Amino acid sequence: MTLRVSAALSVFSGGGDRYCPTGYIDPPRTGERMAMAAKLKGIAAVEISELDISNEFPVKELKRVLKEYNMSCSGVSADLAHDRRFALGAFGHQHQKTRNAAIDEGRKAVDLARQVSATEVTLRLYSDGFDYPFHVDYTAHWNTLISSIKTIAKYASPDINVAIAYKPREPRKFLTVDSVGKALSLCQEIAMKNVGVALHFTHAMMAGENPADSIAFLTRSNKLFQVYVGDGYGLSDDMMIPGSVHMWELMEALFYLKATKFKGYITLDMLPQRMDPSFATQIAIGNLAIFWKKLEKLDPIELRKAQKTLDAVESQKIIRRVMLQN
Repeated sequence: MTLRVSAALSVFSGGGDRYCPTGYIDPPRTGERMAMAAKLKGIAAVEISELDISNEFPVKELKRVLKEYNMSCSGVSADLAHDRRFALGAFGHQHQKTRNAAIDEGRKAVDLARQVSATEVTLRLYSDGFDYPFHVDYTAHWNTLISSIKTIAKYASPDINVAIAYKPREPRKFLTVDSVGKALSLCQEIAMKNVGVALHFTHAMMAGENPADSIAFLTRSNKLFQVYVGDGYGLSDDMMIPGSVHMWELMEALFYLKATKFKGYITLDMLPQRMDPSFATQIAIGNLAIFWKKLEKLDPIELRKAQKTLDAVESQKIIRRVMLQN
């Protein structure tokens, strides 16, 4: 398996937070962000959002820029949490008009993917959840959420995959699809070949998961469609440079992606708010490349033999040798 790295275009957005909503740098325009990504060594593709397309930067211009920089589009992301229309829910909203508007956004993401020759769409279900006890009718919410995703998946079939991104919280206090188990259960209930899961390293850590374990779990059902990497301390979505906090867990996740022959891109999804985004992204690419090269020295047979002993010391000896010795 070859390491294929993509970057979400939002990495270069100079995004703000609740303390500095306007961002810590002047937000570059979409074309400028494309140029920033293209200059970085090791980036093979970019992921875009349907929000990146505007009158100022239409699809025609996006296609031209991709061709100019000899880059691919790894996928299209639909994140409705930035739209005030969906403040109280999107795909699971109980009002048909609002829910239909959310479904239309999902269809737009599918249309955009087709126009730029991408095969992947990620639905980030970050508007769908609740904040208080008794806030929503959980059963009705699940029913409408599944119905909406199924509608989008039918529209996307057969050429576009739809990946469900799960996350335990933020911006809602509780998100409906908050774990790898719920995400896979949703896919199995929908029972469509083109519906799978988008695993985000940081979100898995937030959910109390081991990302490598979640990768192996999803791979058993052939439902691992997308992989995103960032890092953080687990309490919130810190969107830090991958490998900067959970180095060992990232290495293990990469090991399982390699062992299971994951064919997709590994997409950088971070937000270097107080750093130069280009420098931060280059460090992230370097971290992935270093860990990937280290894994070439790891003998899977030797590791499996050590793991069969169930003695953690035996596997740690191997990993320590691979990581810490020249």
